[in-house]
Amino acid sequence: MKILAFDTSNQPLTVSLAEDNNVRRVFTTNEARNHSIQLLPAIETTLAEQQWALSDIDRIVVAQGPGSFTGLRIGVTVAKMLANTLQAELVGVSSLAVLAAQVTNPGLVVPLFNARNNNVFAGVYLNDSAVLADAHQPIDHLVTWLQTRDEPITFVGETTEFVPTLQAAFGDQATILTPADSLPDGHGIVALGLKAQPVADVAHFNPNYLRKTQAELNWLAAHPGEDNPENYVFEV
Repeated sequence: MKILAFDTSNQPLTVSLAEDNNVRRVFTTNEARNHSIQLLPAIETTLAEQQWALSDIDRIVVAQGPGSFTGLRIGVTVAKMLANTLQAELVGVSSLAVLAAQVTNPGLVVPLFNARNNNVFAGVYLNDSAVLADAHQPIDHLVTWLQTRDEPITFVGETTEFVPTLQAAFGDQATILTPADSLPDGHGIVALGLKAQPVADVAHFNPNYLRKTQAELNWLAAHPGEDNPENYVFEV
């Protein structure tokens, strides 16, 4: 099985090509987010370097979220377009699980993205399985939950703003990887994409934002008591 996998969920952009579980080529850039311009050329370049045609691809794997709203929309839209055009399988995987999968330290792995205002997108993983589901939550809530555990903890992702809080709470129990050490390596997304089941309905495959977009919040503010996604989609 030939796999094309890509992650546009945050500033880094990663494109991977794999044959079964053998990663053949990885493209990564950490330039400022401009994935709408960069993604398709990155796919084209990576395929050319591997001497594969787009028509060779059997499965598309995309980081489904959480992360940047814009980045997720770009990645999911391109993944759906390619899956439909190529009649290829489509698989969505957690952006947080992608980061967790590349950490080899023992104990708990906590991938996190900065969601602003002392909030994070985060999950807790042990041996590649989630022990606390991905969620949008205050960093203090995450810390409180983790303080009930006695395993070593590795934090990976957008950690910079939270280093003082994490060091104060966990001391030597924690290893805090820097964002530079947390770039997706192109292997984790392939491993997860191989294990996951393809989506049954490509048309209804959507990003997993884990919180409402600003447009949804604005609509709900104008329509109190009408928290119904069908109403929102119909009117907008």
